[in-house]
Amino acid sequence: MFPEAHALSARNAPMPRPSIVECMKEPASSVSRLVFPAATGQPQREWAARLPFEVVLGPYRLSAELRERSAMMDGRRRTCLNLESNRIELRQDLSGLRLASAFLESLIRLCHFSKGCQQGCVEESYAHSLATGLVEFAQRNPAAWLWFNLLISQHLPGRVAHDRVARGAITAPPPMPKRVRLGPHSVGVRVISRARCGNAFGWYDLTRQEVQLCEGLLGAHLPIVTLHEITHAIHHVWGLDDHDLHDDFLHAQQAGWMGLIKVNPTAWRWLVWTMSFPSRSLALQCG
Repeated sequence: MFPEAHALSARNAPMPRPSIVECMKEPASSVSRLVFPAATGQPQREWAARLPFEVVLGPYRLSAELRERSAMMDGRRRTCLNLESNRIELRQDLSGLRLASAFLESLIRLCHFSKGCQQGCVEESYAHSLATGLVEFAQRNPAAWLWFNLLISQHLPGRVAHDRVARGAITAPPPMPKRVRLGPHSVGVRVISRARCGNAFGWYDLTRQEVQLCEGLLGAHLPIVTLHEITHAIHHVWGLDDHDLHDDFLHAQQAGWMGLIKVNPTAWRWLVWTMSFPSRSLALQCG
């Protein structure tokens, strides 16, 4: 079971908004012709549309490709992390939020694999592996990060403008959320004093259902600690502890974070800002 708290020690400038088609437009060389053996033994030609970016995380550099089921590593899945072929495979019939969700699923798998987080790791490790991996992804992959936020912005109600935040079109930092909704649960987000933090940078208080962040957090440390503690909250909502399976953690993290993005646009906007421009983030102030 979870302990009562988890610690992690240690001006709007007008800019044109590109369409998702413009963002995904690729040169002719980025559409790869792939050859697979047919049942008759004769080669058959199939096509994979390569998205206009690579994903670099840890030691890995992967293409992202839209593929037919028959051309995927596992045709039963909507996405595959094919490390032997250096690619993320996404089923070609996916679009909108379903495509974003599938991409996030493979990204979460890559975060953990690149950091050696696997079956047998404790819950704390899964929270920190994801938090550091997502911030690294945003920092090292600006094109893929913009594509992901543009995709979800164009398929959520209202003008959420996550893509404008990711590309720096919004220069004033969004406000930090006071609450986030995770499934049926409302989780508080609060800044607490250094004295109350002790030797930790943040906590998830199970009893209060509250993410507590230490005053003074700034830079890349701010989104890492925030993502870490919210991920603890996701694990709690999904009923996970140290003894659960690797795939249970992956499923909870994908469902939990995609759910947060869908129903907490102001929270995600603030996180996109802190992950995109850590040097511009203001230090958290208590009270």
